[in-house]
Amino acid sequence: MLPFFPVPMDVGQQGYVEIRAEERVRTGNDVSSEETELKPQLRYDAIWQGGMAHFMAYYNPRFILTSTFTRKSDDEVVAGPEAANQFNPNDKPLSVLHQAGLGLELQHPRWRLSAYQFGAYGPITTTGLLAWQPPWAGEGPPPDPLAIIPSNVAARFTLLFLQTMVLVPIRLSSRVSLTPRVDYNGWGGADSTARATMPYTSGPGASLALEVAATKYDRFTTTIGGGFFSTSFGDNRNNGTTYRAEASETYKHWFSRVVSSEISVGGSYANDPTAGAKLFGTASAGLYFDDYGIAKYAPGAPPWGAAPGHGDHLQVAIVAKASPWIDNFSGDLEQRAVGLLAINYSVDRTLLRAQVSAAKVYSALDSVAQYSIFQVEGGLRYRFSPTFSADGGVRFGTQNINNAIRYSQITQVTMFAGLTWAPLPARF
Repeated sequence: MLPFFPVPMDVGQQGYVEIRAEERVRTGNDVSSEETELKPQLRYDAIWQGGMAHFMAYYNPRFILTSTFTRKSDDEVVAGPEAANQFNPNDKPLSVLHQAGLGLELQHPRWRLSAYQFGAYGPITTTGLLAWQPPWAGEGPPPDPLAIIPSNVAARFTLLFLQTMVLVPIRLSSRVSLTPRVDYNGWGGADSTARATMPYTSGPGASLALEVAATKYDRFTTTIGGGFFSTSFGDNRNNGTTYRAEASETYKHWFSRVVSSEISVGGSYANDPTAGAKLFGTASAGLYFDDYGIAKYAPGAPPWGAAPGHGDHLQVAIVAKASPWIDNFSGDLEQRAVGLLAINYSVDRTLLRAQVSAAKVYSALDSVAQYSIFQVEGGLRYRFSPTFSADGGVRFGTQNINNAIRYSQITQVTMFAGLTWAPLPARF
């Protein structure tokens, strides 16, 4: 969802400038490398119709300088010569990945249109591919730990990423809403050469969610959905089409103004030409605390921001869940468990962040793929003025993966820092 500004205006425009930097060092029986990344962001927001219409556009390139100290090649007998990328990243150390996005939200009394388009294209190394871990913003569940992509010689390839989402929440009454959603996702190598390093997985999906506010403190959401995707490899091989369907029931309860919980159970069905039909269970449980108060939105209503408060601010989230996960290299669905703990604490102008997360593939009956990751992060943000802030921190992650082609034990330490300038909305 795009964040609406909390004050209505006939027409408002805002420019947003952010410059972030990361320094990453990884060791283990994979490659040993160091990367320096600069990630500026330019964003433009326009709001009209008294705050009911919102357009957003941003450009967010990634400039990555990679230095590899030790190199490890895959066994070509197992991986195949096409997958064993022998390119030395030190020959061309700079990668420039272009990222951009558009968003539109139109709010009406009975329905809302939310449409988004995101994309990325350009060269990147596998060591930097999923390096940016977003922080927990204080609402909803914390983000899952991103996989540290194992590398054969810090392989460089051309990435193509496309994501389209359209949602139309419809308010059937003050207590009931129905939200149809369609989306398309594509991610991986942009051409046959690049797909020898990272296969390209793509396909559409759709879902329908019925949200019911049973009482002031109880919320039920029933969701059904489905779609299909296929994975293309570097030797012009396609693993066929995987069809999926899923259903879940989510119950959210507010114990008080500052404490809430969310429990979800469901199932997912997948059928692909290689493994045949599979059933996956989905479940999650989360507990949330916010001493400013946890916001309640009417079913189908847009989020208007966090509850106001004064003084020190503490937010805590604890989440445990299990759900299917797509293996980046094989395109297979596998069962994965995730545990998350995130804490935000604000004192005057300073925000302290801490997050611990872990994930593990625990059911891979039809393959030898094994995967686990543990990640811990600490950081802070200091706001110099209402429009200018700086942040920084350290993230430590350790990961094991074995999918018969690549086996790696990776330890990665990331130091990150950023400057953000977001001028106040201008009225025209």
